[in-house]
Amino acid sequence: MNINTLPIITALAILSAITLTVLVHIFLLPERKREKLPKIGQIVADIFDFKTLFIEKILRGLYILLTVLCVCYGVLSIFGFSVYDGYYGGYFQWYGGYGLLLLIVGPIVLRLAFEGCMMFILLVKNTIQINNKLKDQHKEAAAPVEAPAPVEAPVAAQPYNE
Repeated sequence: MNINTLPIITALAILSAITLTVLVHIFLLPERKREKLPKIGQIVADIFDFKTLFIEKILRGLYILLTVLCVCYGVLSIFGFSVYDGYYGGYFQWYGGYGLLLLIVGPIVLRLAFEGCMMFILLVKNTIQINNKLKDQHKEAAAPVEAPAPVEAPVAAQPYNE
């Protein structure tokens, strides 16, 4: 007997995803409901509403990881070699040149690549900040201005006539 539950699991996953998407749009994303949410609900709403950009933190961690990997691999490659002793002759190959190249050029290339990505992310963040400031200024300009209360002129004392 051959049983395959993958189509059933796939259908259930798709239906669950659609249902949860609708629920998130109804209960988490509207601004009027955001203040009533608990702290965890506000964090989830920020994640789904892209108010917090996580890619900046991820790229920083990835940059550090890849830079350390380049340095470690470069240093260890300086001591690397391979020897082949075959029937028709052998050879010896030293990987130190590749290691030095990776040790020197690797972090520089990584820094340039990640700076390009970070400049794009900072451009997006600054554009969002400018957009928010313009919205705030527009709201302030559109708000009705209350007329100041009329000021009554002081009344001069009138003589008492009988």
